[in-house]
Amino acid sequence: MLLGSQSVKEIFLSLGIGAAGGYVFFRWHMPLPWMLGSMIFVSVSAFLGVPVRRYMPLRNIMVAVLGILLGSFFTMEVIKQLTTWGNIALIMLGYVMATTVSSFVIFRWIAGMDRTTAFFSSTPGGLGVMAIAGEQAGGDNQQIPIAHATRVFLVVLVVPVYLAAIGSVDVADARLMFDSSGVYPDNREIVILLTCGIAGYWLANRLDLSFSQILGPMILAGFAYASGLVETPLPTLLVMAAQVVIGSAIGAQFRGMRLVSMLRPAIWASVVTGVMLVVAAGLARLSAPILDIKEETLLLALAPGGLAEMSLIAISMDADTALIATMHILRITLIVVAGPPLFRIIQKQWHR
Repeated sequence: MLLGSQSVKEIFLSLGIGAAGGYVFFRWHMPLPWMLGSMIFVSVSAFLGVPVRRYMPLRNIMVAVLGILLGSFFTMEVIKQLTTWGNIALIMLGYVMATTVSSFVIFRWIAGMDRTTAFFSSTPGGLGVMAIAGEQAGGDNQQIPIAHATRVFLVVLVVPVYLAAIGSVDVADARLMFDSSGVYPDNREIVILLTCGIAGYWLANRLDLSFSQILGPMILAGFAYASGLVETPLPTLLVMAAQVVIGSAIGAQFRGMRLVSMLRPAIWASVVTGVMLVVAAGLARLSAPILDIKEETLLLALAPGGLAEMSLIAISMDADTALIATMHILRITLIVVAGPPLFRIIQKQWHR
């Protein structure tokens, strides 16, 4: 994909604004500073008419890097625990069903959206797939992406701040994102990790797996770390760069959107997201003691953000990253696989 000089300038402008925002938030001791700061600064710039641009190949590379990073958390001890996560998966399944139904009710009967737009706007995940499937089914091709983009934006913004506010996270830990142990993968490990990233991405694409950019590299890197072929984690600076790129990409998607035209769907999407977060927080508060896991871990596992974004939050906050990533993969897979077919079944009932 060849880019003109203007597009290249806009991409570097976005990354520069994002890095500046990350540094400001870092200096302010904000939680998850590099992703939140870049996301907010680039979003504000987009609404002000600054020609910011996201470059999806670069984002996909950073998502693949994140996949490798997630794979490093799947040690043999963690893999042995996979069978014990069934109860958490059941809670996640109930959460997806309850929030999808409640969100549909709000979008359809309170916000006044048509049924197709309301349905595809209601799922707690699947931004890309739901936007495409919703448009193909006759839904509003502007309101559906606005609803999902607003959800992701608010979840990424609110969850770290909420966890810091209730004392589950030491905000000062955010400054550790700049620290480095000085230990880097050696040449052999670099070759293995590069192979995991490239081969994992290619294989997942060939198998037509959802979110292949992160899933393929994660699986292969997980085997590499669990088997002891690789022992050294990725450099902190690379993780920080991934946060800036992913945060800037979230913000840049608001380019060209006028506040007036998106105000109404964004307001209702904010209400729906609030409901989703309250339900997730309530379930985490009630269920965490029963399941014998930390409340913040269960909240991060349920929160309806993107897989990449929520995984970065989990890594930054030293939560059970393997568990959280697994639950988000299950959640998004459920939505992507079941969402469109379920709509076709429901649609037949509407036309009877």
